[in-house]
Order: sequence, then structure tokens, then C-alpha cells
Amino acid sequence: MDVELNDHHDIYANTDFCIFVNDQLWDGWIELNKNSFLLHNDFHQDCQLVSSNAGSTIGFTFTRRFLTCDARDYAIEPGTTNFVFAVGSGKPRTLNDSSVVFDMKYNQLLQRNLPAWPIEMQDTDSLVIKANNAHVPSEVTTYWCVTVKLDEILQADKHHIIQIEALITPGNEFLVHHMEIFHCPEPIEATYNGNCDYKSESAHLRTCSRVIAAWAMGAGPIVYPPEAGLPFGGPDFNPWVMVEIHYNNVEKKSGIIDESGFRLTYTKNLRPNDAAIMELGLIYSDANSIPPGRSNWAMTGECVADCTNKFPKEGITIFASQLHSHLTGRKLWTSHYRDGVKIGEINRDNHFSPHWQVIRRFQGLKKVFPGDVLSTTCVYETLDKKNWTWGGYGIEDEMCVNYIYYYPASEVEVCKSAVDNSTLHKFFSAFGVKNHKLKIHEKYLTVKWSERRYKFLNELYTSGNLNMHCLNHAGDLFPSHRTNWTNIPRPETFAGVYTKDRALFECPSIND
Repeated sequence: MDVELNDHHDIYANTDFCIFVNDQLWDGWIELNKNSFLLHNDFHQDCQLVSSNAGSTIGFTFTRRFLTCDARDYAIEPGTTNFVFAVGSGKPRTLNDSSVVFDMKYNQLLQRNLPAWPIEMQDTDSLVIKANNAHVPSEVTTYWCVTVKLDEILQADKHHIIQIEALITPGNEFLVHHMEIFHCPEPIEATYNGNCDYKSESAHLRTCSRVIAAWAMGAGPIVYPPEAGLPFGGPDFNPWVMVEIHYNNVEKKSGIIDESGFRLTYTKNLRPNDAAIMELGLIYSDANSIPPGRSNWAMTGECVADCTNKFPKEGITIFASQLHSHLTGRKLWTSHYRDGVKIGEINRDNHFSPHWQVIRRFQGLKKVFPGDVLSTTCVYETLDKKNWTWGGYGIEDEMCVNYIYYYPASEVEVCKSAVDNSTLHKFFSAFGVKNHKLKIHEKYLTVKWSERRYKFLNELYTSGNLNMHCLNHAGDLFPSHRTNWTNIPRPETFAGVYTKDRALFECPSIND
């Protein structure tokens, strides 16, 4: 029996383990040798056995320092840790042994257990919004939309949502990648339950753009603090909402029926503040694309001062956050700048896994004022890719998003960026791609890339001007901006003294 620690979703890459055999505990590491995963004892033993039992149920308790400064040990740091629990007969030499079975779990070890916010269940009710007998297509990526009209009680009076939880159809946990609930600001003629390709019969769903709730693999329920609730219903609230479900059907299975969705717990007893969700990060666009063969390719989406100036004058208070990317995301965080100086971070995960995208509550509330800058950075790894990874909606595409949960609600729904189109086209022209009829991704494919040119592209991404999506709840750009939110200079920012990192060369680990 062993417990393995590693990054991301690769079971064996950069893996440290503690293995329990014959009432002894060994510290070791895994080596990939051709097609075998060989188990090696570590030179320095850092797993310490506390207790064990070998009856009908075998178990053991052990301790290990978070940081051992051993190049063969995994450094347990803030962020996601991937646990692999394996069981076999005796002490196998390799994990390819037919007797070995394993399971994976994710957790964040270095986080405080915050006391749960109380939920007064008196005068509460719940609403379930879910897919109705959805026949999931045998395609890798499908977005499924379901619209629901609120009942007369919710239409009559404003309520506050105080808890949101995902309901995943048992057996479909592998299939549902993420879900969102949107408010539709305009009336819808009839309910809809089908593919949201936004064509023909589903075209009208484009107006459903205000995010009410978001969930991704690994996230638990979101409970709102006692001083805030998500506004829902009432005479000024159009009574239509939509659930959008991203199905990730990697094996292209057919015949799958799904009824996943959300349960919303709400109350008529209004709290002092209206809460909201805002999207930070990169625009879903092929302007934000990642070359193949990169070990650490960073891209940053800006929420610039022109957009945060539309926050309430007293600022907003962020109480939770959910980081989100697809398969190549490795490190994600949002930096908070004031007057150009970094004053902190709004969530960080240096060991991100797309299979466990937890909603993280903050111990201390984060206050953001008008004029502040919020920079969301995602670091991608594409070493096993031979083709470009485009920014977009498909699971093989990439995203870089931080959903922030905050109060009081502002008029800003989305604050995201991409490299400015005109700046990008000038870049392509400098490398001989001058056909203006080509789409952006076609221009990427036309360039003859080299390491030198990748460095120029990285410079463009980190210093080039921006196109901004500073969007209101209707999904429209705020009007009357001096450049219509295009060709905006990237904010000038400086890192303040705010954190201490592990010195990699003085304190090495297997996951460096």
C-alpha cells in the first residue's frame, strides 16, 4: 500500500511516495524507464511511521514534513496536491504490476479550515435547474443549454440566493467539466433544452449573459456570507434563467443521458448587500494562443483601471474565487495592483489541476477600489503538443479565468483582455504574413516559427496593447470609452515585497 504525491493529473510524473510493506514504511520515488514505472527507495528517508494495523483492513498513519529540501521529495506548498492511493501484493518493483490498483484524490493541504458561514434555513426554499433528459452527443465538446422560467412567488418579490450547489448525475462525473447559470435580461418565448450552438432556434440565448453561478470539477457548494446574498427574482428581474453545461466526452461515448444542474437555496429575508460574480482573465479568442512544446508559457489577462473605475465608489469586497483553465493550465493566479504597485493576490494555485477546480473562500476579505488593476496570469505546459492550442471554448482549447465572488454588485460583468488585433496583425506582417483575409489562427499557422520568433511573440503578449472586454450585465461593452476598448496600453506595474518563495536551488524538490 502506498500514498503518492504529485502535480497536475499525470499519475507518475515527478512522483514521490510513501509505501507500507510488511509493517515497514519506505520513502521513494518513481522513474519512467521505457514503458515501466520503476519504484526506487529514496537515499534520505522522510516518511515516518506513526501506527499501523494489519487485520482484515490494512491501514497506516505516517508523518512527513511539508518541505524536506530533498530533490526526490514532493514539496507540499499552497495550491492543489494530487494524491494517488495504490494497493498491491507485496512490494512491487514497478507500478505496471497487474496486482496494483489505484485511485486519485485532490486536496489543498496548506489552507485554514474556516468556520462555516451559518445558514438560517427558516424562510428558505430551493430551486433545481437542470438538464432534462439530455442526450449527450458523441462528440468531445458539447455545450448544452436549459432555460427555466421562475415561478410566480419568485417573480413577485426580490429574494437572495444564499447557497448554490451542483447536482451531477451519478455516473456522469467524468463527463460534466463545468456549468454556469446565466440570467436572461429579455423575455424568452419558450423553454429550451438542447445544444447551445447559438444558431437558429437557440440564437436568442446569446442575451443570457449575466453569470449567477459557476461550477467546475472538484468545486463544492458556495455559501454566501451573512452580509450578502445573490439577488434573484422580483418585478424588476426578468423571470428567465439558463444553465449552460460543458460536456467533455473524451471517449466520444454515445447513448449517455444526463440531468445535471444546480440547486439554489434562497430566502425572502434580504441581506444588507447584493452579491455578484465577475469574470477576470483572458478573452476566449485565438488571439490568446499557446505554441506547442513549451514548458512554461505565461499569459496575463488584465482588468484595467478604466474598467475598475466603474466599480462602486466604496469598492468591492471579494470573499471567494474559482480559478479555471483547461488541460494545459499549470499555474494560475490574480495579482492586485494599486497605483502600479502589487499589494497582494486574489487566489493562487501553483499546482493547478483541471480536474479539481475548487471555489476557495478567503480568510481575509479582499477589498478592490476603483482604479485598481487586477492581472490574471496562467502558465501553460504544452510539451506533449505538436500543434497550437487556441484560446477558445473546446476542451482542447484554452481558457484563463478567475471567477470572483464579491459584494456589493457592480455594473461590470466581465473584465478580460486579449492582445490588440491591430498590434497582432502588425506582428504577423513583420514576419511576412500580410494576407488580411486570413483569420488570426490561420496567421499563426502561416508563420515559420523558431525559438527566436517565440521570444518575440512572448514579448508581444507581455507588453503589447490590449483589446478589453469591459462588459455590462447585458454582455455589451460600456459605451463612450475613448478608444472603444481597443488599443489600450498595458498597465505599468511593479511587484511589491509581499511574499516569500521557496529558494529552488537551496531547497529542491521533485516537482521543480
